Amino acid sequence: MTSPVAESVSPSHEKKRIYLETLGCSKNQVDSEIMLASLQNQGFEMTKTPDSAEVIIVNTCAFLTEASEESINRILELSDFKSTGNCEKLVATGCLTQRYQDSLAEQIPELDGLFGSNGFEQIPELVYSMYEGTGQTKLNLKQKPHYRQFEKQARIQTTPRHYTYLKVAEGCSNMCSFCNIPALRGNFSSRTVNSIVTEIINLTKKGVKEINLISQDTSSYGKDFKNGTGLATLLKNISKIEGDFWIRLFYCYPNSFTDEVMEVIAGDKRFCRYLDMPFQHINNEVLKAMNRKIDRAQIENKIQEIQKHLPDLAWRTTFIVGFPTETEDHFQELLEFVSAGHFLHVGVFSYSHEDNIRSAKLGDPVPNSLKQERRKQLMEAQQKVSSGRNKSWIGKQLKVLVDGLSEESDLLLQGRSEFQGPDVDGLVYINDGTARPGTFNNVEITESHTYDLIGRIV
Repeated sequence: MTSPVAESVSPSHEKKRIYLETLGCSKNQVDSEIMLASLQNQGFEMTKTPDSAEVIIVNTCAFLTEASEESINRILELSDFKSTGNCEKLVATGCLTQRYQDSLAEQIPELDGLFGSNGFEQIPELVYSMYEGTGQTKLNLKQKPHYRQFEKQARIQTTPRHYTYLKVAEGCSNMCSFCNIPALRGNFSSRTVNSIVTEIINLTKKGVKEINLISQDTSSYGKDFKNGTGLATLLKNISKIEGDFWIRLFYCYPNSFTDEVMEVIAGDKRFCRYLDMPFQHINNEVLKAMNRKIDRAQIENKIQEIQKHLPDLAWRTTFIVGFPTETEDHFQELLEFVSAGHFLHVGVFSYSHEDNIRSAKLGDPVPNSLKQERRKQLMEAQQKVSSGRNKSWIGKQLKVLVDGLSEESDLLLQGRSEFQGPDVDGLVYINDGTARPGTFNNVEITESHTYDLIGRIV
């Protein structure tokens, strides 16, 4: 499957070996998979080691200053291969180039090419232009990047064979004051239902058993079409696909998660009883300053509504501590809310003062030491909740997707139940029984820990 843009390019020079490294989130991973497919379709040889590559590409993250610094440091590390390896061209792609497009080339003169945060299927065009042009080359660097709609997203899967991520939309239009995604990725833009369904069918035919739907705001899927299409429409069409597989939803914005979506999920057991819905805070004043367009009462009502439809749901959410307007009383309210035990999985982030977010005007008055202390307290409260929830599984059976041998010991298998998302949650360790990677197995839980479960195949 070759993109029209790639077909139009006819290089005269030899094909180059390319090493591509991904930093940041699962959404970046999908972008990298599209780049890999486009490059391979043009005959480039991909290598897993940077020392043998003539072209090194780094797909960067710049959501936070810390991530930007990590991306810059990694680019500089890889630039050493220009003298110690075969590297001829060094390329930065993704959010870092989008955020610092006016200064990045000056800051890192080792870079030969810059690629923005959209149109990743066009990466061969950049590689060709670096060799055929003169000086540094830039591509798809726009002030307001926008998702380039294309129906066939050829990509090379880099996750294990049995699970993958599938991006249903790009960008975000919610304009939370602490977030720079609209600046880095543009406004919200959905893929078509048909392109997503077709991709899922192809993935399941290849043996993929778990498909994780991702975007910046999955709840808002289809709203930009303005024809009545929504997330419920997409899920209904996915439900028509035959086969034994899981569909898991990540990054669902609470305001637009509808009753119809809940009903569709409740009606098909292949939709994991798992929901990733970031709330960010619970205090009304902080939520208003964050521009979340929701208050505590609405959040609690949303939780109750979803639990009525999906009483066995495993919740994942995220919170931010140390927002500029967060007082000690605001934090204590959040701590009490988390301690109440609504969620199985909670991620906690310390507020990061960025130069390209709306809340920058509020300054950064909460000391880092206090941010870290609040984060620690919130995580400790959630650990107690998670421990108690996991104990309730002892003696019960769970359907587990086996990943393979444990990373801890080759005497154990590891896998995940529908209540555990890949990369972000705990695992089920299997110490009795055998199973092939990528298969569903019933596992009786015999032991529990704060995040992980232990069991035997039955």
